[in-house]
Amino acid sequence: MTLNLSKFLALTSFLLIVLPILPALVKSVDLHTANLQTEGPNWLEQEIVNFVNGSMVFGFDLKLENIAFKHYSFRSGGSTGANETAFWIKAQFESFGLSAWLEEFEFITWNLLDKPVLVIDVDGNRSTTADQILIESFQSTHLSWPTEPEGIFSDLVILPLPEAANISQVGLLPIDKALWDSINTTGKVVLIGREVRWSPDWEQTFMEKITSQTPAALVYNWWYDWMSFTPILFASSGGRPISPLGPYYWDNRVPVGAVNYEDGLKIRNLEASTNVSAYVLLNSVIGKGKHYNVVGKIRGYENPDKFIIISAHYDTVTTAGFCDNGAGTAGIIELARVFSNAVKRGIYRPKYSILFIAFASEELGLVGSINYVRQHKREMPNIVAVINLDSIGSDELRVTQTDPVDGFDLDEVIVKAAKDLGVPITYEKPGGSDQETFRDPLWANQFYKWCWQLEANISDAKPINSSAMVISFPLLYRDLWSVGTPGWIHTSYDNSTSTSTLNWVEADDLEAQLKVVALTLLRISPSTYAIIKGPYLTWYGAEYWIVQTRRRPIRIISN
Repeated sequence: MTLNLSKFLALTSFLLIVLPILPALVKSVDLHTANLQTEGPNWLEQEIVNFVNGSMVFGFDLKLENIAFKHYSFRSGGSTGANETAFWIKAQFESFGLSAWLEEFEFITWNLLDKPVLVIDVDGNRSTTADQILIESFQSTHLSWPTEPEGIFSDLVILPLPEAANISQVGLLPIDKALWDSINTTGKVVLIGREVRWSPDWEQTFMEKITSQTPAALVYNWWYDWMSFTPILFASSGGRPISPLGPYYWDNRVPVGAVNYEDGLKIRNLEASTNVSAYVLLNSVIGKGKHYNVVGKIRGYENPDKFIIISAHYDTVTTAGFCDNGAGTAGIIELARVFSNAVKRGIYRPKYSILFIAFASEELGLVGSINYVRQHKREMPNIVAVINLDSIGSDELRVTQTDPVDGFDLDEVIVKAAKDLGVPITYEKPGGSDQETFRDPLWANQFYKWCWQLEANISDAKPINSSAMVISFPLLYRDLWSVGTPGWIHTSYDNSTSTSTLNWVEADDLEAQLKVVALTLLRISPSTYAIIKGPYLTWYGAEYWIVQTRRRPIRIISN
């Protein structure tokens, strides 16, 4: 850049005035940028926080949803959809100028090769088709064992549940064992209410039944009419399942699918009038292969070997996963965009390195984060904080509680940031997602062994007490009874259409909640530069000028 004589003289005069008072300026600026107890964000925090754009977040989430809808197994852990997602996330990080890479590990993989099929055959004769009814709502559960490649055709039987007028009555009456004993489930297609797993006694009876008389396939529905408001729930690893009774579907190689309440009631009514049969096709492939954690990095300027992790899991169950956890994944992509932009503009130089990590296979039992800690166990003492985003964008923001360390309590910093931005927030008990792998590695090691009978070797990893999850409610259908409004994760309603039809995850809520995380990040990894804002250098067409002093550089930002 060249300056004419008048501009050169103006700059010289400016420096003659400013240089003698630089120490005082530095002192005042240091106090201004370091003081986080003021009400509301300071001007620099507000400038960077304002970069967060809810429409951008929503757009990233739509891209993730589109990938999920391209695959019958959606973005489930280790599937082709999950792997496509990992490479797409890496490309987004790289497009922002981040250093980005994939960290792979071997684990169980699961793919659906065809659309799941359930056909009810009223006359029991497969060669006649006029009586056959295709059940449109039928879907495979996550990690379901496959049927034979050509599918199975068998008699359909129903295991009825006791009367229960509402959720509080589930389990009060025992299973009618005499009735169940009269129903042979061996080699049959079994329809059962999913509520059977809400009662330990009911589930015990159910597990013993299908273990002694193994079905050809199992179909869940909601049994009670007071559950008709919600689609069927697809649990994490539902085809095994994760249960205190063990993975009894998996051990007995039972294919498992589900239908909604209306279709389940239709099947029950048909079976009540005549002995119907069913054709089931679940063409899943179970193997072992690569899963990918995705990492994007902004290097720290004062303590680059210390890290702050902003994370989310990108895998799903057999749903589009727009909220769980497309929203969290879109959130870390947006924060990577915002903070890389702030660094490029020269208005932010993070004290610590920032790692944006999209974890694989959380729905399989925190498998991605557990393998990350296993691979980086020696680096655990260098982690300053972990902020995990899971299912954000719903109405009410919450943060899991953390224990204070050396005067630093992460949940309090997050709550303060929310209050400063006028975003309501409440506390949630620890648990629920990938931050727990960092907060309590010993527990995570035991959980991994319980889920998969595998040793993670992270019991001796250093716990990171400053590990919190940011989440939003309503979350699940059962929130209808606790917060008054249902959420839709792990159901077919977890998609972008729900944002308008069900007033659920929306762009403005995503933006507000991510701004809280952005402000938190600015406060736990403040800029290493003291900054003075003023109009001084607008004459020269420059955004800022650096004046070097003995203490530290000062950036003078033009208005």
